[in-house]
Amino acid sequence: MLKIKKDLFIGIDLGTSYTKIYLKEVGIVTELPTVIALNKRNRTTVAIGEEAKRMIGRNPANIDVVRPVIRGVITHFDEALLFLESILDNFKSEYWPIFGSRLVIGIPLDITEVQKKGVIDVGLSSGAREVFLIEEPMAAALGANLDVEQAKGVLIVDIGGGTTDIALISLGGIVLGKSIRIGGDTFNEKIIDYLRLKYGIIIGEGQANEAKVQISTILNKAGSFLIKGRDILTGLPKELNFTSQDLRESILDNLLEISTVVKDIINLAPPDLLGDISSSGIYLSGGGSLISGIDEFLAKETKMRINLVEEPRYAVIRGIGKVIEDFNNFKKLIINV
Repeated sequence: MLKIKKDLFIGIDLGTSYTKIYLKEVGIVTELPTVIALNKRNRTTVAIGEEAKRMIGRNPANIDVVRPVIRGVITHFDEALLFLESILDNFKSEYWPIFGSRLVIGIPLDITEVQKKGVIDVGLSSGAREVFLIEEPMAAALGANLDVEQAKGVLIVDIGGGTTDIALISLGGIVLGKSIRIGGDTFNEKIIDYLRLKYGIIIGEGQANEAKVQISTILNKAGSFLIKGRDILTGLPKELNFTSQDLRESILDNLLEISTVVKDIINLAPPDLLGDISSSGIYLSGGGSLISGIDEFLAKETKMRINLVEEPRYAVIRGIGKVIEDFNNFKKLIINV
């Protein structure tokens, strides 16, 4: 039986790796990989989410497997629309909103006006009557229960699947911020390159991600992950044990780039705000922050305390949820009102 609601107010963290959905008065209702599989002939949807992700590198010639969001930006408009429509159709089968639906979508810092319009267009084309945008580090700070509206500096580093957003926030606005195209997917690419160059073995994205997740530390700890790939020279199967030291070496350049940008933000911070963040430290969120040792690495590089927020993977969507639940209060944080 359909549930009648005045309207559907939905929050979307449309990430490079995963998409998370928040429904007002319900909470986080969906989390799935941002992947869609399409029939090549008629462009109909074959699968989305986990089922589509399992097809990457294994799909037959008649099926396209597409990741519509790359480095935090919608690069495949039609596929992103089909992906979003498939998710929202589930709500339409359960709820009947009298006044339609509204969306709040998180976006990275530094994307262009054209890219912002692309996000809005995808939301509107999916059937929403209104689409609002919020910058992801602001949402992450809200999701970490930080008071972003006080006259006090808050520095947050959000390591997502496709981007890392670094933002210094005060009085409900971003004083300084930068988005760099480094995240969990970049770590996977670095692992693939590292194994090819150092050990002469070729693996795919899926196994690189599994190795990263299974090792999940750049600290010198015992344990390894058995890599099964192809020898570059012979073309035959080859195996090796991938360790935490290998993970550290493979993503070190990315971590150094993140720390450099964080230090740049610190160096440019107004003196009073610098005093604030020196006292409170830096807040770390996003799925990439779950690799053990990254917080210690950044603490050593920046000479500041690093605070890993609670459930960092969900900081952005929790923050978007807060905006939805108290929209009149947090409307001023929306960037396209």
